[in-house]
Amino acid sequence: MEMNKIILALIISFLSLNAFSQNPRKLRREESFFGVHFDLHAQEDIMDAGRSLTNEMVDTFLKKVRPDFIQIDCKGHPGISSYPTKFGYPVKGFQKDPLKLWREITEKNNVGLYMHYSGVWDAKAAKEHPNWAMTKASGEKNTQKMSFLSPYLDSILIPQLKELSSAYNVDGAWIDGDCWAVEADYSEATIQMWKQKTGYIEVPRKKEDPNYQGYLEFTRSLFREYMAKYVNAIHAFNPQFQITSNWAYSSLMPEKVENKVDYLSGDVTPQDGVFRSAFEARALAPQGKPWDLMAWGFSWNGDKMPMTTKSVVQLQQEAAEIIAMGGGIQFYFQQNRDLSLKPWLANTLSELAKFCRERQPYCHKAKAIPQIAVLFPTSDYQKSSASPYRGVFGKLPATLYALLDNQLPTEVLMEHHLLSKTKQYPLIVIPECKSIEPALLLELKAYVRDGGKLLIIGSETAKLFSTELGLLTANKSEEKIAFIASANRLGSIRSPILEVKLEQKSKILSNFYNTNDFVDKSNIIASSVRNVGKGAIAAIYFDAGTTYAEHKSPAIRDFIGEAIGKLSPTLMVEVSGSHLVHLALNKLNEKTYINLINVAGEHTNKAAIAYDQVPPLTDLTVKIKGKPSKITLQPEGKDLPFNFANGKSSFVVPRLDVHSIVEVID
Repeated sequence: MEMNKIILALIISFLSLNAFSQNPRKLRREESFFGVHFDLHAQEDIMDAGRSLTNEMVDTFLKKVRPDFIQIDCKGHPGISSYPTKFGYPVKGFQKDPLKLWREITEKNNVGLYMHYSGVWDAKAAKEHPNWAMTKASGEKNTQKMSFLSPYLDSILIPQLKELSSAYNVDGAWIDGDCWAVEADYSEATIQMWKQKTGYIEVPRKKEDPNYQGYLEFTRSLFREYMAKYVNAIHAFNPQFQITSNWAYSSLMPEKVENKVDYLSGDVTPQDGVFRSAFEARALAPQGKPWDLMAWGFSWNGDKMPMTTKSVVQLQQEAAEIIAMGGGIQFYFQQNRDLSLKPWLANTLSELAKFCRERQPYCHKAKAIPQIAVLFPTSDYQKSSASPYRGVFGKLPATLYALLDNQLPTEVLMEHHLLSKTKQYPLIVIPECKSIEPALLLELKAYVRDGGKLLIIGSETAKLFSTELGLLTANKSEEKIAFIASANRLGSIRSPILEVKLEQKSKILSNFYNTNDFVDKSNIIASSVRNVGKGAIAAIYFDAGTTYAEHKSPAIRDFIGEAIGKLSPTLMVEVSGSHLVHLALNKLNEKTYINLINVAGEHTNKAAIAYDQVPPLTDLTVKIKGKPSKITLQPEGKDLPFNFANGKSSFVVPRLDVHSIVEVID
């Protein structure tokens, strides 16, 4: 009987994969799941573009890999176009038109074709038109980035997008080097506009200057107008053209989506891609637009490290973190200098395609079931930033990682996501920050009174909830070394500490220790909890996120986990058996899906630029609320027996290689 089930599952899997592989029609980006990205960032000295690129090469690749879409180079950061443009600066020599070939063969195979196009970052335009470039605070001209008030959009970017649409019939564009490349511009036209709009005489040029944050926000407003101009222009020219700006409305640009981009996307940093993908996927997923993330197929760190190809299993882990949150996936490899393909890539990408396609029916467009929310305090982070859009590294992602390492189903929600939705979440975690938007702060306090559970983390954050926490005094210390106790062991931290005194109704959860010895307990409180109305609030009085980012240890992970345990949020699912499994809990087609991701391996080791082995995890125990009619491990198609007691169903996942999904049918 069991053998019959296995055979049936294999048949279903084969038919599913075969259906995906047929490409019966070309998908729009909003429908797409699996893609491949090739870029070259072409240099001007290329003399033989297209030399060894052939119809057969592209056709064979597409038939073997069967992507939904391809993104290829047409203009990278150097500003040199790898197709014979009439409006920009092409490479010096063409033996054939590579873009024409790509369009012909992708159209034949019903594969979408998108352009990798560098926007703000255009070194050639800056060289040829220095007056178009941004000006640095020192007065020196930027040699890479375009000023928003220059003729660049009307002279090069928009004409080229129209050319790509009309002359080549491409399906869309992925604009790189955009928000994340933006710098504060001190060109004369920009300064005059700033003075006219604000009435200020003095122009802030460094972080310490008055109104510097205002100047950064002014810069952001110029970028929003710049992005809207080219998006609206190409949509007016061709409403079917699908366009995005790389990293727009992501963790790098954590704002409400107000631009008419067709989808959201970003390329995850090549190092530690597993954890970084987990964070970036959770930042994009709630934005309400179709989205995908790109995994780099190689490790690279500028001149410090040569490019080294990642193994298939390494990329499978990164892909799992992305698709588990409902998004699409694309893999990035580079073209040869003549714009041809490396023949070995088809085998690698077909393996990755098989892995992803097997999971697509249980992941793509799934929505997270509200369980734990980590706040992304956008306004606070932008106020403290030294640049317009550069992303959040350290404290916020590491807070998420600590929760995931505790096997907790967690989302990352920006302030505009969480406002008016706090009651949906059994637990909300506030990471290190100095301020929260006033309306949301009031709602969070009401949320606790009405029965919610809040965990506050950070030496500054607790002050925002001093009444709720019962703080009589609160004084922040300088950074110091201290010890914390968790799971009957001690661990060290290096952090500023908020030294507090509490009201009697507040309960001390733990104290710091002066040394690595349980007999040397300090009087300084490390964490506390307090009932507020129908709910409860707990606080950790040091910068646990920053500490976990800089000095990751089980002690910090467990310390955070124990504080959550004291709050006792009612969660749908529990997983035990290993701290090396990440969890995502989703709903799709009226079914519940528990994504289990094995995060073993050397991806956090900066010295390990690639690895090819991920040890399997075994005998994971999963408990889920309620009594379903059926529990199946996918894509294996293996039915799992379960026991029901005390309102929960318990079962064992015998082996987790990289990514398995528990399908729960009520």
